[in-house]
Amino acid sequence: MREQLESFIEGNENGESLSRNTLRYIMLGLLWARPMSGYDIKQTFERAIASYWNAGNSQIYTTLKNLHQAGLIDAEVIVQTSRPNRKVYRLTETGQEELSHWLQEGVPERFTKDEFLAKLFFCGETTDDVALVHLRDHRESLLTQLAHMEWARREYGSRTARRPHLLEYQLLVREYKEAVLKAGLEVTENAITRIEKRLGPTPAE
Repeated sequence: MREQLESFIEGNENGESLSRNTLRYIMLGLLWARPMSGYDIKQTFERAIASYWNAGNSQIYTTLKNLHQAGLIDAEVIVQTSRPNRKVYRLTETGQEELSHWLQEGVPERFTKDEFLAKLFFCGETTDDVALVHLRDHRESLLTQLAHMEWARREYGSRTARRPHLLEYQLLVREYKEAVLKAGLEVTENAITRIEKRLGPTPAE
């Protein structure tokens, strides 16, 4: 098992150490909550996780394959008569131990890469019109993310929680992310208003 785990670490397609590969731990956490198929995991990402961590189909299925090879999850094919068979994944004891270890680790310094902010930093070297394009695009992105969170709240917020303690912290994450998005939207709106005022009225076409 140790050799499998070491191979899993070395074979990580992102070149990250296991302790820094957050996507894998997100998926271990999802499978700790309940066994899931790859489709179930993708649906969960879309409705609950996409606002702070996104993953495409290829990433999800590659990660599942690597987790299975490392012995952190098991896979079972569920035979169905009226629809295609389903492959359902569940955590192994080794996977539970790995997830528990990660949850107890300290969180690395949160210096993130943000191309929007990096580009905005240098917008003083171009025109206000260029900066406005970036700011308006960013505003649309923030509004889209907030709308997605509101949709998820409407669709899933009224469902009975099978694990209330888990739900408590999931809602805390959602509350935190929503506050960050709203704060970013406020700063962005203020910047747009300030630059539009400096530029003056747009000439009539």
